[in-house]
Amino acid sequence: MNLRHTFFVFAISICSVIPLQAQLDKIENLKEDDSKRIRFGYFLGLNAVGAKMEYKPTYVSTPFRISVKPKPSFDVGLLADYRINEFLNIRFHPGVAFVEREITFPFPENDSRFTKALIERVVKSNYVRFPVGIKLNTRRIRNARPFVMGSISYNMNITSEETNSEDNSSGTFRMKRDVYAWEFAVGTDVYLPYFKFTTSVHGFFAISDEFVQDENLNSVYTRHIARMKSRGVFLRFTFE
Repeated sequence: MNLRHTFFVFAISICSVIPLQAQLDKIENLKEDDSKRIRFGYFLGLNAVGAKMEYKPTYVSTPFRISVKPKPSFDVGLLADYRINEFLNIRFHPGVAFVEREITFPFPENDSRFTKALIERVVKSNYVRFPVGIKLNTRRIRNARPFVMGSISYNMNITSEETNSEDNSSGTFRMKRDVYAWEFAVGTDVYLPYFKFTTSVHGFFAISDEFVQDENLNSVYTRHIARMKSRGVFLRFTFE
């Protein structure tokens, strides 16, 4: 079972067990909570972010595939929630995501032109994130309330190396700073005696290209790459 499957199984387990326990509680907590127009909170989470690589037509005649494996990392942030009606909310949930990816170029290890550090490397990215979403809620079931949410986001990769003159020939994998994405989430709000606790799973899909070509247009590292777009899964724990 790969990392993404493990992540999903764990997330679904968490999102299922906690709401079930909440439903078994006979006392309905925070009865007036849903009538509040504006709410604030914070979240902690785990993430696994990889990337979808797209290649130029030359890839057909010259097979070249870069391996991008997500490594588990974490994110933190705040949220502001505006209630439109019983079933609909607008949510602004900015945060910082620390992302790690293991990138491997398909060069033979016995090729003297490439050291292991040039073939395999861990790329760390720190994203300052600004997502805005529409949250669609079900009716409350005792102390649990499932929901789905769709968001659009602007993400600033503050460690992108986009303007760095050093590139892959020096071991630096450059990416664009500005990333736009859409996100989809499913989760459950759990009403505890003193606060609301939420578990949710988020899918992250970049719609903008993050790829930066090496200075040498004929670089063996990047000449076959057309586009790069991040893809990821976030497991989030929210406190309101």
